[in-house]
Amino acid sequence: MPLIRVEHATAQSVEDKRKLISAMTDAYASSTGTDPAKVWVVLDEVPRTDWGTGGKTLSDRDAGA
Repeated sequence: MPLIRVEHATAQSVEDKRKLISAMTDAYASSTGTDPAKVWVVLDEVPRTDWGTGGKTLSDRDAGA
C-alpha cells in the first residue's frame, strides 16, 4: 500500500483536511492506476511556533514580526 505523508503547519480546518486527503488520493490513484482504497494519506501537523522559514517562526510571520 502506498503511503503519502504530508507535513504542514496547523491552521487547516477539518473540511480542508478532508479535501486534501481526497485530492492526494485521487491524484496518486489516477496517475499510477492504484485502487484508491489502498492509498494511505497521513497529515502530520506542526504547530506554527515550531515551523520556521527565513529565520522566523510561522507564528511570528503571522504576527508581522
